[in-house]
Amino acid sequence: MEEEVIIRCIQPPKHLMPGFLDFANEVKRKCDERGVKFSEKEITEIFNNSFPGKIRANFFLWIGDLNTIIDGINIILTDLFDLCENLNSFKGSSIIRSELLIRTFFGEFFRIRERSKIFIKLLADEDILNKKTKEMVIKLYFKVFDDTYEFRNMLIHQGVSFKDDDIKIDQSFLDNLSSDERQKFALLINRADTKENVLKFKCVFFTKYINDVMNKFIDFQETLNATLADLIILYEKEVLTVTIKKND
Repeated sequence: MEEEVIIRCIQPPKHLMPGFLDFANEVKRKCDERGVKFSEKEITEIFNNSFPGKIRANFFLWIGDLNTIIDGINIILTDLFDLCENLNSFKGSSIIRSELLIRTFFGEFFRIRERSKIFIKLLADEDILNKKTKEMVIKLYFKVFDDTYEFRNMLIHQGVSFKDDDIKIDQSFLDNLSSDERQKFALLINRADTKENVLKFKCVFFTKYINDVMNKFIDFQETLNATLADLIILYEKEVLTVTIKKND
């Protein structure tokens, strides 16, 4: 492995930001005009009782939560990378550590799905998504996790090991490797005849596997974000009539 892999964060849809900022600036302007200062609880209520505040704030909080999970996955990748470079990087059993890191990745990755269900439900509760569209979005979202879920079950529940079982490597996985990495990967496979070499092979494999899974997920997530943002803006234009009244 030549360099440490870092998964990029999810970028929120830019065309959703102006409406949120306009609303926040309007709240601030009204506060300044009247010399009013709101408590944190009152500001929360203002946003929760306003469509632009509630939906857009929750949208950005959702993306923030997903990026926090990605930050955790990057820590897993860093530890796997360090194990690839030196199996004695950490105290304790390197085998147990590698298995813990891999299980933790799957747990964190599927936590993304559960967190996203909450936001999709919010969109349905606010009538941005009807029942049919909500079910379609959830089905599409869950499909992204299907292959990873099957692979996770094979590893954890069927007790598959890299030494004793025939692990098939998809060609697309090898295609994502540089020429030098492909050479090192082939060398590791051929030398996977000791515990140390099997462990190093496992670390290299999962570092690349996690990187591939996360990059595909982030591409999908950003496409979905843009679609949901379009639906929110369309809903605002077609359904909502916003009136700002000055209370004297």
